[in-house]
Amino acid sequence: MNIDLTTVILLSLGFFLLGAVIEGGIRHKKIKDKRLEKPHSDRIEFALHHIKHKGIKKIKKELWQEITGTSRDTATHDLEHLVELGLLKKKGRGRGIHYVFTKHEK
Repeated sequence: MNIDLTTVILLSLGFFLLGAVIEGGIRHKKIKDKRLEKPHSDRIEFALHHIKHKGIKKIKKELWQEITGTSRDTATHDLEHLVELGLLKKKGRGRGIHYVFTKHEK
């Protein structure tokens, strides 16, 4: 059987990429499982308690930043994390994006 160098390189690259995809999937699952062990931090618990206590219905990033004292990026991360956990639902588009509690969280 005649196999040229190009074929060997392409096969090697294919196996490498397949391995990388599998490893990335495993790593993502481990990270997600770890998040679910301790769903969120004390900062997030404090903010959720504050928002529920005040009766706030719409949560915007700016409000989250004000309550938690975090950066815009951290506020985005926190809110998206709560969406992933099913505690909040993302509504609106662009500058009108806000978050509301899911029905079972009210």
